[in-house]
Amino acid sequence: MTPAVPATTDILSPGVYAVIIKNPVNLRGGPGTGYDIVGEVIGGQRYPALARSEISDWWQIDVDGTSGWVSAGLVNIEGDGESLPIVEGQTQPVAPSGVQVYEATLSIPTYPYAAFTEDVTTPDNSWTYRRFNRAAYEASNPRALPWSYQAIVLENELLRVTMLPDLGGRVYQVIFKPTGNNEMYENPVIKPSPWGPPEQGGWLAAGGIEWGLPVEEHGYVWADPWGHITVPYDETRTGVTLFMPSQEDHLRAEVDVILRAGEAAFTIQPRITNPTSQAVAYQFWLDALLAPGPANQPGPNLRFVLPTDQVTMHSRGDTSLPEARSAMAWPVHAGRDNSRLGNWTQYLGLFERPSAHGPFVAVYDEDADEGIVRVFPPAATRGSKIFALGWASPLSPSDYTDDESAYVELHGGVTPTFWDQATLAAGDTYSWQETWFPVAGIGGVSYANGKGAVHLRKGADGLAVGVFPIKSVTGRLLVAVNGQPILDENTTVSPTQPFYRVLSASNLPATGEVSVTLFDAASKPVLNYAQDLTQ
Repeated sequence: MTPAVPATTDILSPGVYAVIIKNPVNLRGGPGTGYDIVGEVIGGQRYPALARSEISDWWQIDVDGTSGWVSAGLVNIEGDGESLPIVEGQTQPVAPSGVQVYEATLSIPTYPYAAFTEDVTTPDNSWTYRRFNRAAYEASNPRALPWSYQAIVLENELLRVTMLPDLGGRVYQVIFKPTGNNEMYENPVIKPSPWGPPEQGGWLAAGGIEWGLPVEEHGYVWADPWGHITVPYDETRTGVTLFMPSQEDHLRAEVDVILRAGEAAFTIQPRITNPTSQAVAYQFWLDALLAPGPANQPGPNLRFVLPTDQVTMHSRGDTSLPEARSAMAWPVHAGRDNSRLGNWTQYLGLFERPSAHGPFVAVYDEDADEGIVRVFPPAATRGSKIFALGWASPLSPSDYTDDESAYVELHGGVTPTFWDQATLAAGDTYSWQETWFPVAGIGGVSYANGKGAVHLRKGADGLAVGVFPIKSVTGRLLVAVNGQPILDENTTVSPTQPFYRVLSASNLPATGEVSVTLFDAASKPVLNYAQDLTQ
């Protein structure tokens, strides 16, 4: 529970209004993202302004008789905002130290898909899955009704990570507290789409990170109930282990989700075990449905960041692109930059070629100035895939939701593509660790590792430099061109205060190398990245 902030509804200054410029916007109980969400307001609406925080970075507004606070970056103020009273004192509640884990309940409107499934066992791997009868479902004139789902929440000062054991043990929400945004796509309804493994008959684009076993295209277990246990490692980190119901006749999976105090990052550790007496061929893909920023849908300037120069086509609606299994240059093909979502026409899916390069992939929505990074060992998880629904002519939202929300996907798998198979020997376990973290306020992502992200972009106005560590670092930041420093200063950077600056173009040669190094207090490099000036 966050501390109460005095209401000021009796001190209305005439003629001062707040116009909401994003959609939707959280209404909070105090001037800061650490305060509880007490409501939501919609873009384009105009509300009386009641008060402001001490530095005018939050505004209190009146919404039909209820007062709440909105961030200054999400509103335009009409009238003399300086005339409003100031709420003095603490503007951000002190977050509890360490990591909390607790249970909650989420109510999500859900279509009755489960009533139209039957158990089917595959002849090749004896896997029993639920097959969806779409024809019978559609003939029933289905409608969504409220449904309660158990949620398990890991939370520290910077992140709130919510998992849904009832829906395949997925990581459902990743709330980055400094912005208040969920980096995952969160479907407002649970509705069966026509996609997924063809033999299964449908798939739920519920959102978040799901675990695809034992076949490609989302696997079979994305809607099965999973078990969970809490793992309190020590006072600085806590985890939750999600696990499939025990099966002795086929593969099973467990996934650890671990959160550390003071870090805007979480660790995922999948484990696939073969308890049978013979080797088993399989696929395992984790699939993240993403919509970084406040809108629950990507914008045209969302960027896919893949550290490769070639990709392998998987699927496409645009037949002017190479066909499936063919190579394509990345990011520019036939004069079109495919790293920018707004340049796409129809749906598109592709793999890094010939396999994942690593150590990271990312998506970053430049309009929201926010994204998410996946850092992984490419030798262990060799598949790296992206997918989006399209832009100019996307797949219809009615196929998977009841509003205009949308998502993009990042996949990571044990095989380079969906056409490859991995083999797990009898009694063996296959496991690896990867790190996921939101990133915001640095304009984009050029490079990332497990300690943070760096952004470099040369433009007509100079060199844009962004640095985002996953935890606070007090030390020194050095930017050099061809070995000569153009910025060298002591600094403190953190997830709540990342570094972003455009350095003057007058100091930049036309060619050469620019490097960025963030040192900690002991002069050890935390982040180090170099890039050709012509990129």
